Amino acid sequence: MSGKTGYMKYFPKETCYPNQQDAMDKIHASLINKEIILFEGACGTGKTLSALAPALNVGKQLQKTVIIATNVHQQMVQFINEASEIKQTNDVKVAVLKGKSTMCPNETDYEECRLKRENTFELLETERELALKKQEMKSAYENYKKSKDPALIALRDALSKELDVAEEKSKELRKRSCNELYEVLRYDGEAFRQWLFSDVRTPEEVNDYAFQKGMCGYELLKRELKHADLLICNFHHVLNSDIFMTVLNWLEKEPQDVIVIFDEAHNIESAARSHSSITITEHTLEKAISEIEANLDIMPDGGIHNLLKMLTSVMQDIYNNRFKFGERERVGRHWYDMRISDPYERNDMVRGKFLKQALEAGFGDEAAIQATLSEASAFGAMLDENYREQYKKGLTGVLKRSHIRYAADFLSSYLVLSNNLNYYPVLNVRRDLNDEIYGRIELFTCIPKNVTEPLFDSVFSAVLMSATLRPFDMVKSTLGIARPTCELSYGTSFPEEKRLTLSVSVPPLFAKTRDDPQTLQALEEVLFDSIEQTEGNVIIFFQSSFEARRYYNKLEKRLNVSVFLDEVGVSSQEIREDFFRMGESGGKAVLVSYIWGTLSEGIDYRDGRGRTVIIVGVGYPALNDRMNAVESAYDHTFGYGAGWEFAVQVPTIRKIRQAMGRVVRSPVDYGVRILLDGRFTTEAPKKFGKFSVFEMFPDDERDEFIDVDPEKVKYSLMNFFQDNSEK
Repeated sequence: MSGKTGYMKYFPKETCYPNQQDAMDKIHASLINKEIILFEGACGTGKTLSALAPALNVGKQLQKTVIIATNVHQQMVQFINEASEIKQTNDVKVAVLKGKSTMCPNETDYEECRLKRENTFELLETERELALKKQEMKSAYENYKKSKDPALIALRDALSKELDVAEEKSKELRKRSCNELYEVLRYDGEAFRQWLFSDVRTPEEVNDYAFQKGMCGYELLKRELKHADLLICNFHHVLNSDIFMTVLNWLEKEPQDVIVIFDEAHNIESAARSHSSITITEHTLEKAISEIEANLDIMPDGGIHNLLKMLTSVMQDIYNNRFKFGERERVGRHWYDMRISDPYERNDMVRGKFLKQALEAGFGDEAAIQATLSEASAFGAMLDENYREQYKKGLTGVLKRSHIRYAADFLSSYLVLSNNLNYYPVLNVRRDLNDEIYGRIELFTCIPKNVTEPLFDSVFSAVLMSATLRPFDMVKSTLGIARPTCELSYGTSFPEEKRLTLSVSVPPLFAKTRDDPQTLQALEEVLFDSIEQTEGNVIIFFQSSFEARRYYNKLEKRLNVSVFLDEVGVSSQEIREDFFRMGESGGKAVLVSYIWGTLSEGIDYRDGRGRTVIIVGVGYPALNDRMNAVESAYDHTFGYGAGWEFAVQVPTIRKIRQAMGRVVRSPVDYGVRILLDGRFTTEAPKKFGKFSVFEMFPDDERDEFIDVDPEKVKYSLMNFFQDNSEK
């Protein structure tokens, strides 16, 4: 291994997986050429090392920092393990960054932390001044003893008064500063740096190190990021533009100085969508109105008070008048969507009523309203600065924020974007702690290219990797990737006899026919036969959480093995661990989940954890207004028909492919994937036409689909497990 050169010196394994050398060659060349690499590799491709080894080599050659990001906790653990392997034979400095909320010892938010930081720096400066004044006093006294010059006594007295003032200032600053940061700033960072980069340290290890010394691990870590060759982090550190720029500042790099690797890259679009949607609640508007009323004597008379009251009134009128019989009673503590805009036409009701009332009240056209909002935002910014100064000086114990500024900025953006097809306005309602209903206006982002396009335009290069990234053209279109790309795809290299993929010809489970008695009977027979014939754990993914619960009740009554249910809103960790434990000990259990839940991807059901995975039906997402708006936006941007494919069909097939990949996780592992719906069969294009999904799978995967009649599934499983359990 010591004789390795080039990027291979960062490859810690003795041998490569099939296709891994080819992947690394192509990724290395593409990184040098500043291309965006789209990399699909099945489990067993070694995607992480295939991307990391070339990236680290290019980073070393060209002085680029490598950032690898994921949205899955288990993958971050894997990154740490593989970076540790690389570090055993290479002097690679690795840092692992988690969110501030998980590392801050005082659990303060960003703004409060920032002000405490400013006070802490000021405290240190004040203490330096104190030390100088004490030295001057001592010097004046020593000189007086020698010369008896009375001017030196006057100087000493003046310095004494200044010292008293400075000591009082220091005392007050200490109350409003961060003691953990204070210790960090006084600490010799060299010792921490050597400890940090001597291994790959987890955020928990950094926190423990800092806690023992009374310091803040987050502040300690970020001061050393500029020395890192590799940064392991979460999606939001890259996809949130403000956070990304902050991270780049800590790295002391520009976007063109970093190579970004995204794992589970098929999730980038949905993650970016969450970072670009904006909201405002009725309570925030009420706070803004109260803030205006408290500052009427100094606030410019621009009418913002009336505008925000109008918006609040419009919101309340709409949700109160649109409740149908019994609907109000169904509203709980979770946000409940109400339509205010047609998902296809975008005729926003809130915007229309607000502008009409504003015009009638004499506010003029939209341009005049925007001028008022701009003026209000500037006033809010001034208030924010005043609030910060009050907090810094200890005049208030709580850091206030200007709700005027937030409300004015939101309304300004809303008026511009609410009828833009890339966005979709939604009115949400829920109950507060007093059980009263209140509203929220949300501007939901349909196509988040405003986040991803500038990112991929600006970085030196990027690798997007996933086991389910294809079709690549869609990835480029939806993320706004216009640069040259390298497109790589590798299927599984595990022994073919270790896996079995069955497409079962039960009638298609359409919503209107899935309760047909014959369909139900065929479906249930396959489920019970599959569970009975599987030698180990069985995972079943249904189309929805409703269907999962319905079948859970049926299975639990008839089976003599443990049946676990993955429920919406309930942590799945304990269920998952119990399920794994049973399988790993040689037992059998059944896990009932749903395709859009948290257990269908990012979880490793290796070996005894999972032997058979069953996908019941084609689990399209609920076609609600949001989904229809996304579909409409894609149709408008990429042409009619693209909406269904981009927003619904492809994401659903990706989910199914992810679920199928939960079993058979190594060359010696074995398992069965059962697709339980006629639309998956090889005959589906002829039998079901446009409803078939068989063609949506990549060629290499659908080549393994074996059509089987419902009553013959048990024999297929019996033979498979007999063959593999003997090996």
